Amino acid sequence: MKSSLLLALLTLAPAEVVVREGESLAQVAQRALGDRGGASELKALNGLKDDAVAPGTKLKLPGPDRARAQSVLETARNAVKHADSKVTRREEAAAKLKEAEAHFQSARYEDAAQAADGAWKLLSASASQPTAFTVAVDDKGATTVESRSGQPVRVEAEGVTRPVYVGESVRVEKGQPPPPSRPSLGTPHPTQPADKLKLSVQFAKGGLGSVLLAWQAVEGAEGYEVELVPTRGEKRVLTASAPQLKASLPPGSYRWSVRAVARDVRSEASTEQGFELMEAPAKPIHLQVQPSKWK
Repeated sequence: MKSSLLLALLTLAPAEVVVREGESLAQVAQRALGDRGGASELKALNGLKDDAVAPGTKLKLPGPDRARAQSVLETARNAVKHADSKVTRREEAAAKLKEAEAHFQSARYEDAAQAADGAWKLLSASASQPTAFTVAVDDKGATTVESRSGQPVRVEAEGVTRPVYVGESVRVEKGQPPPPSRPSLGTPHPTQPADKLKLSVQFAKGGLGSVLLAWQAVEGAEGYEVELVPTRGEKRVLTASAPQLKASLPPGSYRWSVRAVARDVRSEASTEQGFELMEAPAKPIHLQVQPSKWK
């Protein structure tokens, strides 16, 4: 298994782009690079001081080294994400990956590739389990590789390389490149209720009150899993098809987090938040007394 991720990718791209009327730097990045976040790269490459660019301005675009850095970064991201929390130097690898992301945003693509490759090597050198995998070839010449334990296995065919993580299996048809890695999902960000908020609600006869949990939607998510942990009682895992969930709960204190799901892909859990559910005071009854007509 090769330890280096520095893949030689040749990608032809135009050398420059012309800013159109009414176009923001983020829109230029979306049109030229396919990524609005690439605005910071264009800004660094062209020595811009702010995001305001006059129409007709010619902007220099990244060269092939950007695609190479992207490939190394994506593989390093997956390696850090799938690494067991007990793996030695995982935190160091995560810090190295963060450094690589910063280099990439500043258009220092070679530095980004080197740092991302360093993150991979840190995890590869500190595997907590021996790497184990199986390879099976069927009658039609298709090869299936399954990773059982340890570090990801690198599968290469037709000039394309991709990692296979523990628990994954990849089928490569004869004469074809391996299928792309399964997409990763972003981590949801809770928005409601605010952390440590005390909620006063009216409880029904069954002793349950309603609370709305909400979070930012994640692109590519097909659903969400909400983990709800009361101070007293058992943990509950609830599912939602939209980025919100109305839960009926008894009074008490709760901690909760949410993750995005899509088929066999699950995101990292969000930052855990807390809230307290208590009964609202009864509303006073106001009686209106009409004056008597009797004298």
